[in-house]
Amino acid sequence: MSEAHTLRSSLRNLYYGHTNAALRFQGVLLVLDLAIVGFFIVSQFIRDLYWFWIADIAIAVFLVLDMAAKWYALGTFRRWVLYPSTWADVVVLATLIVPAISNLGFLRVLRLWTLVHRERFWNVLGGGRWDDTHVEDLTQAVATLVTFVFIAAGVTQALFLGQHPELNHFVDAIYFVVTSLTTTGYGDITLNSVWGRLYSVGLMVAGISLFISIAQKIVAAPKKIVRCTCGVDRHDVDAKHCKACGAILGPRLRGRARGARG
Repeated sequence: MSEAHTLRSSLRNLYYGHTNAALRFQGVLLVLDLAIVGFFIVSQFIRDLYWFWIADIAIAVFLVLDMAAKWYALGTFRRWVLYPSTWADVVVLATLIVPAISNLGFLRVLRLWTLVHRERFWNVLGGGRWDDTHVEDLTQAVATLVTFVFIAAGVTQALFLGQHPELNHFVDAIYFVVTSLTTTGYGDITLNSVWGRLYSVGLMVAGISLFISIAQKIVAAPKKIVRCTCGVDRHDVDAKHCKACGAILGPRLRGRARGARG
């Protein structure tokens, strides 16, 4: 029992601690996560090489071990499933090991979104220099846009492939999604069915919202992150009171004090 407790404590410290050993361990995981995300993005364009399937198996094994280690470190299943990254990893793992949904491989890009929303990413990157900063907010917004483009392209390919002579593969789907999101609309690829037109409208509305969100974060003044009792967590750098409710602000939140983000 004591050995199991020691192992759980060691894993918890490695995954969620802030010691030098923990940061080195988390740095290695960060490099592996970035490599996996890069592989997932490239694999959407090149799928006919045998070693890609070998890499899929290796990534699936890594995900299983990583998820099991975090589950064991946290001690309870309930705490483990509260992390959004857990659900994203389950979806990614399913696309790797379940043949029936292997055509949903575009969902693997969800790992990019969860990666930049993990505290581990910002604790390790730059030694925590950009944690709780404008850089973090902007990076998360861009990652959200990239994730949305890939998922929308995958959905476009799954639902409308073959409905237009120019829509034949994933690259065509990305081209269509980007031209729709930016409302450029060159017209060389169009979805002329009723559902296709409604889908295109949805893409354009989503694109405007995402680009406006990124633009707002680019021009926004730097904010400090302090969660007020009213729920507002972005305040002017020199603010001592919450502008929403007038409450006195506490110290700036850092690291995992901000909540469970995987």
